Amino acid sequence: MSAQVIGSVKSGSGKTYQVKWDSSSREVYVTYAGSTYCGKASSAGEAMRMAEAYVYNK
Repeated sequence: MSAQVIGSVKSGSGKTYQVKWDSSSREVYVTYAGSTYCGKASSAGEAMRMAEAYVYNK
C-alpha cells in the first residue's frame, strides 16, 4: 500500500482523522480504528469528500 496522507477531516463529534489516498489504485483510507477502507476516488479532492462523509457520524 503506497497510500499517502493527503489531509485530515473532523467527525460530527469533533474527533480528527487522517485521510490517506493511493493515487495508483485510487483507494481511500481513514485512520479510524486503524486504517479503514472507504472506497475509491478519482482525485484527492474526491477522496477528502468521501472521507468527510464516512466519519461524519463517527
